[in-house]
Amino acid sequence: MAYKTSIGQPLMYPKSKLNCAENFLYMMFATPMEEYEVNPVAAKAINAFMILHMDHEQNASTSTVRIAGSSQANPYACIAAGIASLWGPAHGGANEAVISMLAEIGSRDKVRQFVDDVKAKKDGVRLMGFGHRVYKSYDPRAKVMKKLVEEVLRELGVNDPLLEVAQELEKTALTDEYFIKRNLYPNVDYYSGIMLRAIGIPTSMFTVMFAMSRTVGWVSQWKEMFINNQMKIGRPRQLYRGTAPREYPQSMRRDAGYPQRPVLARRATSSDDWSKTQAMREESSGDLPRHMIGRKNSGFSKTPPPVLR
Repeated sequence: MAYKTSIGQPLMYPKSKLNCAENFLYMMFATPMEEYEVNPVAAKAINAFMILHMDHEQNASTSTVRIAGSSQANPYACIAAGIASLWGPAHGGANEAVISMLAEIGSRDKVRQFVDDVKAKKDGVRLMGFGHRVYKSYDPRAKVMKKLVEEVLRELGVNDPLLEVAQELEKTALTDEYFIKRNLYPNVDYYSGIMLRAIGIPTSMFTVMFAMSRTVGWVSQWKEMFINNQMKIGRPRQLYRGTAPREYPQSMRRDAGYPQRPVLARRATSSDDWSKTQAMREESSGDLPRHMIGRKNSGFSKTPPPVLR
């Protein structure tokens, strides 16, 4: 709905004869002006993308959903928390960052220079789509995605120059001792962006695609907590490793003559004691409610304003 509205096209309703992935493509690209036939290869790729991204251990967004759920927040609020976590480029925006990196490299002949810059830790140069906190070898999801990319591009007749750059970069990195020692292998985000581009998904919707798929996992995690009565409030432990206890310098102690701000309170006396000087002192102290503070050049009413109930 949001995508169709953003490009000024009318909304398309799903069809009962289509499955989830087919309906998604139909609602994305069909228009009332002409018939739209869903490409089975594209539908297969979208279905595989959704499955591969559906749930994957206690990643940042899933942990966020569980922490929010532990406070007994409703599932809609928990999913919103997960989306907020997924929004970051290091999580849900990783495949978009890969596309930007490949576009910046530009061509296969510039891959070697890029790899050298990465190894030299040159400012502004980062290798995206490689490495994973869990997988210390080739991400098994990336193997599936790589085959899907080649199949989709061949079926749709798309010649994306970024695929050649991606393949050359992968080949160079997998044979370089620097990356092998650091267990830097392609992850699921490395090829997924190229596949989504070939199907026609705009780059701005890459994170949306991730969220659509991961929502299934988030809801499953929340449901698991609810059914198993695991709604005890989450409290991750924080181990303090900062500075040891210190003594305040003698000059900083209040009992050593350190100037204290006077705290003035209005006494319950007759209205005749309410002087202009006292009002200005109390205004400067900032310790009283606003209706009890006098104003310069004002009449200084002797009676306090009425209390509204």
